[in-house]
Amino acid sequence: MTTTKKNRKQEILDAALACFTEHGVEATTIEMIRERSQASVGSMYHHFGNKESIAATLYVEALVEHHAWQQSLLEKARTAEDGVKAIAFAYIDWVSANPDKARFVLYNRSVLAKTPQADELKERTRKQYTEILAWFQPYVARGELKKVPQELYASLITGAAHDYARMWLSGRARTDIKAYREVLAEAAWSTVKP
Repeated sequence: MTTTKKNRKQEILDAALACFTEHGVEATTIEMIRERSQASVGSMYHHFGNKESIAATLYVEALVEHHAWQQSLLEKARTAEDGVKAIAFAYIDWVSANPDKARFVLYNRSVLAKTPQADELKERTRKQYTEILAWFQPYVARGELKKVPQELYASLITGAAHDYARMWLSGRARTDIKAYREVLAEAAWSTVKP
């Protein structure tokens, strides 16, 4: 059975994540990724070109995956409280289900700095944030959410979960973040309810 292009690309990304997790982005070589993925040199360069492009693609795809998770929960929300908790739950659930990807995203933003994906991510993030704010705007207008500067909502809603995620992912906290799902979501709601 031959590996399809999509599968080969994913195999390379999976191998890269494993190498980055074990050795760090800087210490990982393209050869380590190639060897782990069992991809040919040609396939590596065809799909990505270099290690930085692999890392940037992995970063962007992790955020896209998280956003899809978030959107699926937000679409089911019918109240301001449901929406706030959906954002918190999506963050907590995604981090718990994808600790290596979450660790990579939290600690490797600099991998995007000099890649073409940096502008793509900036635009994608702006668009996603605008969509989320638009979802919450009617609740803010009706006084069902605390009115604060728009740039504060993300920090207020995911701040506690983000802080705990950093501790858990670094090994400073032993309990999986998902164990505190309800507590962290309730904390998020407490910060923005009127």
